[in-house]
Amino acid sequence: MAKKKTTFSFADMQKTMNVISKKAGILIDTDVKERTYINTDIYMLNALLSKSIYGGVSDNRMTVFAGPEAVGKSYLCYNIARNAQKLGKNVIYIDTEFSIELSELTEFGIDVSPEKFMLIRSNKVEDIKFMMSQFLNTLKQEKIAGNDIAETIVFLDSIGQLASNKEVEDAIDGKNKVDMSRAKAIKSLFRIINADLGYLDIPLVCTNHTYKTMDLFPQDVQGGGKGVDYSASSIVFLSKAQLKTGNEDDLDLNSSGILVTAKAKKNRNAKPKKIKFEINHSSGVNPFKGLEYFCTPENFNKIGIAKVKKVVDKKAKTVEYIEGGTKWYVKHLDKSFYEKQLYTPKIFTKEVLDALEPIIYKYFSYASQEEMEKIMNDVINEETFENDPDFDIDNDSDDALFG
Repeated sequence: MAKKKTTFSFADMQKTMNVISKKAGILIDTDVKERTYINTDIYMLNALLSKSIYGGVSDNRMTVFAGPEAVGKSYLCYNIARNAQKLGKNVIYIDTEFSIELSELTEFGIDVSPEKFMLIRSNKVEDIKFMMSQFLNTLKQEKIAGNDIAETIVFLDSIGQLASNKEVEDAIDGKNKVDMSRAKAIKSLFRIINADLGYLDIPLVCTNHTYKTMDLFPQDVQGGGKGVDYSASSIVFLSKAQLKTGNEDDLDLNSSGILVTAKAKKNRNAKPKKIKFEINHSSGVNPFKGLEYFCTPENFNKIGIAKVKKVVDKKAKTVEYIEGGTKWYVKHLDKSFYEKQLYTPKIFTKEVLDALEPIIYKYFSYASQEEMEKIMNDVINEETFENDPDFDIDNDSDDALFG
């Protein structure tokens, strides 16, 4: 009697893959979970990275801040490190520039105790690749064995300062050669560690240098080759201008800080947009800068802040808010303010921020499949489209085609 045929179901396939993956340290995601983020302390930068003003950098992906010198790249890392510690994460900070001391990091609110912080100094890409691959492999084996891994975040500051072994050896030997191995070594570093970081739910935040291409229309690109572009989930290019507040003294370098423009060159979490924020050398960053962009007359009923004038009709006992003026009217304070007075927690209260959140979230969100289908259906059902003789596919006369 012939053996009855059975079907090796998809459930059977899953069981087989689960057994294999546990032995190999391969991650199979079965839990549908919301992505979580680490705050940057700048509401608009949070939105640029994650759609939400309460978001920030992804807490299990690679994020890169790239830009010229003194644009605030390391400053953003310190903010993120401080907030990561507030979430219970330990910090591994790889300083390739030998630019910071533990005593200085405490001034940024970072706990540098050995139980919570590790500062590593090296600028050899091969050494860092060896160290990180060995370290992550150890953590993988612990996870495969069923052990919990302490929540951790890794910083690499910066990619641009990494040197290859060949570059160093050529310098020692007095050879003035172009190093073609450095970009390959950096690409190899991220190719090796990126998946392991994801498997272990360890976020990586990097900084990098930028330079201008020699094209007819020069563009900003990252140093270290294209490997970083492919590995990172989010890449933000930073540029700067002088910040003038009117409070500069004779010893200031003609400015009080920098006005930073942040452009999302690559972002899997939100639409690529650009935002601006300020870093004041005396007072740090103002987290509210840029929120005023969404405080429009159209949003006034939801937010309660806009450039409107309050008009009271005492006879009719009515109140109208008319668009116009140079000041910002704040409804919950029933007062108008100049823009320079606007960026305070007294004006941008928790209630105002909560009202701004869905508006900003929608602005930075990609269209859903449902929304795209609705747009296409609206186009298809347009009467003007159907009745336009230029789109009459059944009319094959030359007159219809060429007029």
